[in-house]
Amino acid sequence: MVTGEHAMISRVQLFMGESRLKKVWLTYVPYALGIGGNAGFNIALISVLTHRLMPSVYGGYTVSVTVIVLAGSVVGQWLQQSTGRYLTGSAASASSYIKAAVLLGVGAILMALLVLYLLTAVFLLFEPTLGDRLWLICIVAIASQVLFMLVGTMLQAEQRAWSYCVQQACSGGLKVGLSVLVSHASQRNIGGLLYAGVAAQCAGVIFGAWRVGLFDRTVWKKFRSHRVRMVFRKLQMYGGAMTLWFIFMNLAMYCDRLLVRALAGPAMAGLYGAASTLVVGSVNLVMAPILAATWPQLMAAWNTKNERAASKQLGDLLTYLLCAGVTLVAAVSSVAEPATQLFLGKKYGAASTLLPLLVASAFSFSAGPFFHKPLEFKENKGTMCALAATALLLNGLLSLLLTPWLGGIGAGIAALLAGAAYCALCTVWGRRIVKWRIRFGLLATVATLAGLMSLTTRRLAGLWTGDARLWTFLAGSLVFVALFSLGLAVVWAVQSVRKRVDQGPVSSNL
Repeated sequence: MVTGEHAMISRVQLFMGESRLKKVWLTYVPYALGIGGNAGFNIALISVLTHRLMPSVYGGYTVSVTVIVLAGSVVGQWLQQSTGRYLTGSAASASSYIKAAVLLGVGAILMALLVLYLLTAVFLLFEPTLGDRLWLICIVAIASQVLFMLVGTMLQAEQRAWSYCVQQACSGGLKVGLSVLVSHASQRNIGGLLYAGVAAQCAGVIFGAWRVGLFDRTVWKKFRSHRVRMVFRKLQMYGGAMTLWFIFMNLAMYCDRLLVRALAGPAMAGLYGAASTLVVGSVNLVMAPILAATWPQLMAAWNTKNERAASKQLGDLLTYLLCAGVTLVAAVSSVAEPATQLFLGKKYGAASTLLPLLVASAFSFSAGPFFHKPLEFKENKGTMCALAATALLLNGLLSLLLTPWLGGIGAGIAALLAGAAYCALCTVWGRRIVKWRIRFGLLATVATLAGLMSLTTRRLAGLWTGDARLWTFLAGSLVFVALFSLGLAVVWAVQSVRKRVDQGPVSSNL
């Protein structure tokens, strides 16, 4: 009887675990398609513009886009962070007040940008040059960037994964199409290219705002409520501190890249910068959909007072995340040399030794937002800012010590230790709030398998005598995937047999 009950309970728990994993997978796929599609369109746009524009014109365009992205991230970060924190898991009645407060925040940001636009326009009356007029276009583009990011955050908070996918992919495709038309009409019209991006983002903003219900009358009727002003002040307080965290964390992530030129020379800076750009973009492309798919569920579980579910979900997520991280580092290590020559060229072949280390450091920083979730739950903003500042200080000090001695390897070690320190410190403080648990047995098994398969793949790659970098890279990747999958299958089969032996015969009497 007891044995049968235990068997039934284990089957129910297994079904619940499979259902949760299925839900995460079904949300990960649209996020991956949306983010990956947008990234793919951006790569296609770079290829199109570099073939059509002169280097000087393209250089001016990229500088303008960099200013827009960075300024938009900083200007709208407070509202984006607070919206994701409070809209996730909120009841329908409360969400309308939050959305009304968000619209107040949008109005405040747009008003500030309008004032800046008018002041810049008045100033440019005295010196109207083409370069200066780009500042006005950049201000408009910053506004569209803020709105686009904010609406995307709201789609994620309400777990509208496929709507987010449509918004990201369609906006990216529209941007490519409009930019091609502009570049075909004129090969020197930087402002037209920026306006093409603005138009594409505005289309995404309208679609996303419709999907999250910002046009509903129930939201607009809440503006007169005193509760909306209280919610808005709450958004301000939380978002302001999170903006400071955002600045500290981004400086910590890029501190090593800023110092390597001064400490190791321009040649090493070129190798390190090229490898970092390749690696960070790839890691973010993998991690961003995972964060987008999982944080709304974690926040919803906490907001609904289900601490046990939040603890279980966070522990499982961190376990699988670390397993994916060590596997990714091992996979990159096995194909680092052909990958470097294929994507960066032979002149950057020396950067192949940096790739696995930079993957590990980029992963450690990308994992930080997962480890600090308990601090987000409790809104410990000061602690998060202090830990981010600690990571920044640690990366800077270690870079100063290690880079002159070890070059790019030293800078990579500094970044890895700084990112790992942030995760470790968040663990110390976070486990006081949520008692999540990592399954170290599974992590050790995956890490051992990944390391062995990486070594085996590199040994087999040494037998290849051809010079075709593409085929060498593809063959190495396929060999690693096949060996690693086979190893996991063997481990799973052995553990299944061992479980059956330990459990013994199960009685059929209930």
